[in-house]
Amino acid sequence: IAEEQRMASVLFNETQVAKARRDFELKKASYDVEIETQRATAELAYDLQAAKTKQRIQEEQMQVKVIERSQAIALQKQEVQRRLQELDATVSRPAEAEKYRLETIAEANRKRVVLEAEAEAEALRLRGEAKAFSIEAKAKAEAEQMAKKADAWKEYKRA
Repeated sequence: IAEEQRMASVLFNETQVAKARRDFELKKASYDVEIETQRATAELAYDLQAAKTKQRIQEEQMQVKVIERSQAIALQKQEVQRRLQELDATVSRPAEAEKYRLETIAEANRKRVVLEAEAEAEALRLRGEAKAFSIEAKAKAEAEQMAKKADAWKEYKRA
């Protein structure tokens, strides 16, 4: 009877140790999954912020190009005005001066219209490119984030 009790006690202790070991391993696996999930989330947050920063830089660069183009057009308009004034001052005969002035104004207006149309087309193109880049960068970041979440979930389910 004492031997049976000793054996029962030994078996009971071994069972308790095995249960404790199993519980420890399960908790450890659960904590490992949680740690990996947090790490993946942190990496995704960094990647997303980097993509947003890159996108913002691209948008700012496009805005700079639009502003530079607008300033170039304004400078060209001022040059046309200067030329018009110069012509008005140098042409001696009033009839020729008037004719010349009207032709110059018409040409300047034509150039202005062409330049404004070109500038507007360029601005629209640049805005379109900026928007396309923005959408592409956002989509890539979201796709990458979803892929990493999926990987994290696979790891979680495997554990």
